[in-house]
This record gives sequence, C-alpha cells and structure tokens, in this order.
Amino acid sequence: MRQRFTPQAGVLALAISLGTVPMLAHAADVAVARTVVPLQQLPAEPAVAPVQRFIIKYKPGSAPARDRSRVQSSLGTAAAQSVGVHPSRAPLGLKALRRGATGAEIVAASRPLDNVEAQSVLRQLRQDPDVLYAQLDGFKHAFDLMPNDPQLPIYQWDLLNTVGGIHGPQAWDHSTGKGVVVAVLDSGSTPHVDLKDNLIPGYDFVSWYGQSPDQPDIAGDGDGRDPDATDTGDWTDASMPWCGGSADSSWHGTHVAGTVAAMTNNGLGVAGTAWGAKVQPVRVLGHCGGLTSDIADAIVWAAGGSIDGVPVNPTPADVINMSLGGRGACSQDPATQEAIDFAVSRGTTVVVAAGNNNADASQFSPASCDNVITVGATGVGGTIASYTNYGPRVDLAAPGGDPDSGAGISRGYVWSTGNDGATVAGRDIIVGMVGTSMASPHVAGIVALMQSAAVAAGKDALTPAKVRELLVESVRPFPVQPPANRSIGAGLADAGRAVQLALGNTLPEPPVPELQSGVLLQGLGGGQAQSLLYRVEVPAGTRSLNLRSLGGRGDVSLYAAPGAPPSVEDAAYRSRRAGTAEAIVVASPQPGTWYLRVVGEATFNGVSVLALAR
Repeated sequence: MRQRFTPQAGVLALAISLGTVPMLAHAADVAVARTVVPLQQLPAEPAVAPVQRFIIKYKPGSAPARDRSRVQSSLGTAAAQSVGVHPSRAPLGLKALRRGATGAEIVAASRPLDNVEAQSVLRQLRQDPDVLYAQLDGFKHAFDLMPNDPQLPIYQWDLLNTVGGIHGPQAWDHSTGKGVVVAVLDSGSTPHVDLKDNLIPGYDFVSWYGQSPDQPDIAGDGDGRDPDATDTGDWTDASMPWCGGSADSSWHGTHVAGTVAAMTNNGLGVAGTAWGAKVQPVRVLGHCGGLTSDIADAIVWAAGGSIDGVPVNPTPADVINMSLGGRGACSQDPATQEAIDFAVSRGTTVVVAAGNNNADASQFSPASCDNVITVGATGVGGTIASYTNYGPRVDLAAPGGDPDSGAGISRGYVWSTGNDGATVAGRDIIVGMVGTSMASPHVAGIVALMQSAAVAAGKDALTPAKVRELLVESVRPFPVQPPANRSIGAGLADAGRAVQLALGNTLPEPPVPELQSGVLLQGLGGGQAQSLLYRVEVPAGTRSLNLRSLGGRGDVSLYAAPGAPPSVEDAAYRSRRAGTAEAIVVASPQPGTWYLRVVGEATFNGVSVLALAR
C-alpha cells in the first residue's frame, strides 16, 4: 500500500519575478502563479499505486543477516506460501535489490501486487522466525500546501518581530548559523540566484527510475542514485493516476532550502532564517513522492553513515529537515525510526513537519517518530493554521502561513525562493507558500543559529535532546491559545530567545508582540480585567494611526500611547464603548513605537484587533 499524504488543500502559491539586480516588489507585482484551490476543498483521493517493494530486516545473528546468500531462500519461501490469493495471476517472485543503511533488505516483487496480495506476502514474511520486521516500502510526499533583501521587510513577516514571526533580528545579533550544515531531504534544489552560494553538494537518493505501463518513473531524471541533487521537477500528469492528478512542478525543496538559508545582505530577494549556514540538498522526492527506503537511506547518509554504493557524506549534517511524510504511525514504519535513531546517535538533530491534514500527528510518519522535533504551523497573527496537524506529538509551532488569517501584501503566505517552470526549471522567482512544510525549516534554521552560537562561544555542540529542551523552553506564548483538542506544542518558536539559551544566558521576558499595519489579529479572548499588550511601529510621515477592535463577544476597551506601554489610568488615548467595537484614531502621530493595550471589561472571546498606519 502506498503511503500518500493528502493535504488539507491543494497547492497554494503566489509568485513575484526576481531579476539579477535589486528588485522592490509592490502590490501590483504580485500575481497568482499557480492554481489556487480554496482551503475548504479537499482533493479527491488518488488511485492507489500497485505495491512492488518491501523492507525486510532480519534478526541480528540469523542466517540471512550473516550471509546475504541466504536471503533469497527466505524470500522464495514467503513467495511460494503466498500463492493462491489470486490463482489466475502469474507466479510471484521476490528479489533482494540491496541492503539498506540500517541493514534491512530492500526487496522487489516480480510484478505489481494489490493490497490483498501484498498483505498476504507480509504475513508470510513476518512468520519467518529470522525476520525482525517486514513492512511495505511505501511512498512519502512533500507536504505541499504551498507557496536585502528588499523583500524582507515587505513580505517576510515570518522572520521579523511580528506577532507570528520568529523574532530573527534578536538572534542575528548573536548568530547567523555560520559553520552549521542543514540537510534538506526534499525534492532537491535548483541553483537559485538567491540561494546558490549557500548550497553545498548533496546527493540524489531517488532509486526508482524504471518505467513501464504498471511502474511509474519516480526519479524523472533518467537515472537512479547519483551525486546530483538538482530538482528536475516533480510535475505529474494523467499517466500517473496514483499521484492524485495533474500538477505543475512544485520546486518544494528550493522553497524549503531558502527558508533555512537564503542568501542575505546581498541586496536581492529574501532572507533566510540562518543565512550563515549551508544547505545540503538531498533529493528523496520525485514524481508522486518518494520511497520510504530511499528516505531512510538519505537520513543515514546525511548524518554521515555508510550506504552501499554511495560515497560517504564528506560534510555530515548537524541538522536534518524533513518537510514530508505519509499516513501511518511511526510504529508501523520501523525503517524510518531506525534511520532517525542512527542520525540522532551521531549528534544530528532531526526536525520534521507535522503535516497538513488537520488531524492528529500521531497518525503520520515521520511526524510521530521518536527523537524528532515535530513542528506545527501558525498564521500571521500567531494563531493556529487551519490545516495543521496537532496533538501531543507536536513539540512547538512556527510560521507556516494561512491565507484565511493573512492580510497586507504578504497575503498570509511564507515567501521564499522558487521557480516559475511548469515542468522543467525556468526563471528564478520568489514564491509564497503555506503549510507545515514551511514551518519546519524555520525551526531547522533556529537550530542552526543555536548550534553556531554555542560553538562560537566555546561551548560543546548541543545534543539533539538538549536542542529540543531549549527550543521548548524558549517559546513565546501563543497570542491566542489553540483549542484544547488541537494542541500544537508548547508555544511559538522564538529565534532570539532560543539563541540566548544556547549561549547559557538567562531567558529574557517575552518581547511585546508587534501588530503589522493592515494585518488583522483574530481570535483574542480573556476574562474580566485581563490585559493584552501589543506594539505598532509608526514610520515617519504617517498621516493617521487607526487602532481598532471588532467582532467576537463580550466587552473590551482600548488604551494607546507612544513610547511606553499605557496604563488604564494614564493612557494618552482610549476608547471605552460598550461591546467589542472600539476605535482610536490619531492624526499625524509621532513616529516610533506605539503601544496598544486591550483590556477586558468583561469576559471576551473571538475579538479581532487591527492597526493601520497610513
């Protein structure tokens, strides 16, 4: 059975052109570059790809484990005992292709199997006393709710000191991620003009490149594994019914890589989370996704392990990011868990996306694996994204974007490096995408900032367990707490606070969250006399500052002042009408930082706040 991740919505992406000279994008420059599918529409379930591969691990010390020549005999017995499920079909053969990174055998069937026949083969394999585990070699997929640095202050709310941002500037004062390698296991990467100098050689692990009427060409590049991790495009068409229909190439890996470490301070495009770090693209996804066995091998290789027929990675990764996954708990995916355990044992931190199904992350792999940092997604206002997976397996949340809650020029998307090619690579562009795929690389980048800061300060590199501990400790509270049945971790990822902890410093108080002009912060709630404080940056020349609350239920008042947080008693500006509809309008406000305090006159919930500086 193929493991397919079905997103909460289809590909969502906006794009702006990117030249080779500094470019300033305006609202008019933003265009829809791909089909936008409304979030409430779920794509139809695709046809299921025929099963043709298995992962089999023999017990240490058993005859097949000691002597690979015994493997084929074991497989022959299992194949023979599976005869009878479909008597009219050709005899079934099983052939060992190679031994994987964790010592498991990658096995191919002589013909495609439906689910009934595949499960019969698995039962026979698992009855062999020499077999430790046997599983289908299913597919995993990019979590594809899609997408100085002149665009940093315009589009990149996710990196800045906004309500929902990671507060990157506080971290960049101390670390840019220099000396750290982040492996991005994804669709590969294009040599984007705003990314290429931060790319180091990776590897292409997509092994399935054969093509026949019943066997898809996953690799799409005409060969198997090789040292070229370039994304050649993951487009699909009607000849691939198990892929969910026709779609243009996503260039997903390029976007994720740019979120980690797009080139910065180069007067071009966007900034990366850890722009001093290096990204190692590791291609594991092609047309229709990628095989579990290829992903497991890639995890081990990225961490410096040995793979048959593949040169050892000369630059082992300090951090691995996987913005991918498939249905099924990790307990049903021991090959992936073994690979993750190996990477962690080598000191590599593994960061993964929670998934985009609005479902419990415990039912997805690698999101539910042990020893990973699982990341949920929030929108511009720091509120839970409509699509994100949730539950106890999620450690913390980071910006994934959400058009439902976005406003202003960013439209609620996360903007990063991309490409405008429908199938093969075309022009370099900056693309807006949404999904936990976008949230995970923010955290991978923060881990790079933490490691670089610690080592530069003369400390030992942080262990993966210590990284997770500090990340969870450093989070900011959610501005609006997610529902109790949709927990997405301890809070919002905060790069500045995480780096301070990595340096061994006392954790500062959480900064006052910033309201972006024109971006509606939704879902506020609290009790009588509860106070929520925000700040608004007012540029010189602003003619009017408009501060409003609206919607929801209950009763709130607004208090505002420049330069320092206002109190109820001495606020320079206030609005105290009954209900939740309040407004403060200041003509020709003094430039600088203004503060807005929302106070509950009675219990309130579902209230929105908006700041407009014009």
